Amino acid sequence: MSRLQRRYIYANLEKIDNLVFAYGIDQSDFVHGIKRLPSNLVSLVGVDDDVHAVNAHTGLNVINDENDIRRFLLQSHTEQVKWMDYDEVGDLDFLTATEIAELLYLGHMNRPIRSPFNYKLRNHYVFLEQRNGGIKLYCYYLSAFSHVLNASILRHTLAAYRGRRMFMRTISVPRVPEPIIKQLMHLMSDGLFIYFDQSMVRQRQLLVPVHTEIANDDIEVFDPARNDDGQHTHNVATLTFNLVSSQWGLTIHDAKAFEDHL
Repeated sequence: MSRLQRRYIYANLEKIDNLVFAYGIDQSDFVHGIKRLPSNLVSLVGVDDDVHAVNAHTGLNVINDENDIRRFLLQSHTEQVKWMDYDEVGDLDFLTATEIAELLYLGHMNRPIRSPFNYKLRNHYVFLEQRNGGIKLYCYYLSAFSHVLNASILRHTLAAYRGRRMFMRTISVPRVPEPIIKQLMHLMSDGLFIYFDQSMVRQRQLLVPVHTEIANDDIEVFDPARNDDGQHTHNVATLTFNLVSSQWGLTIHDAKAFEDHL
């Protein structure tokens, strides 16, 4: 199966920096998932367009209007999108030359020199698109990612349903219950895969395989183009969605995968 046909969610958690490396999750999931959009965004790739304002102190594009932020996050972009939120409009003006250089380094190298969370900017997120189609997302509160993951699962579930011509009626897909999301989040330290492109329908239920990586590869070298089917991943559960009752479920096949690691 070619890369363009792959439809799955991959999420790997690096707990030290609250960093999630993900594939199959995009900015629309961020917008539809988090409870409140950031108040201000600063681009980490310099002046990349002539539409948005430029902060004179840093020389970086900024977006300070809620509607503009929503539009920016939902529209498609030709270049990689990399941004950090910040609390107040004037916060950028207090950054030193070194701190501005650190922002540019973060945007260029996709990793921070120090913490990705700047106490002057009081940011909660750093969003970095990667060349391979994945993203790196730093979340000050990791619970925020649970809402992003939920939104992504809903989007992929609807796409999997609509891709089956046997079903003509429309369905309403509710949010995944928090206990199930917590179980899926628990698997992220082992590299979580939710394979929508391997889903099937049985007895009016959509069955989606849930895997973890057998060998936990370096978070930097994950390649979504590789074919992992049955080679580098291990089936630990099945995510179920009842197409009649609209109820979510999680059938666990490997209980040890859900235990706390020492």
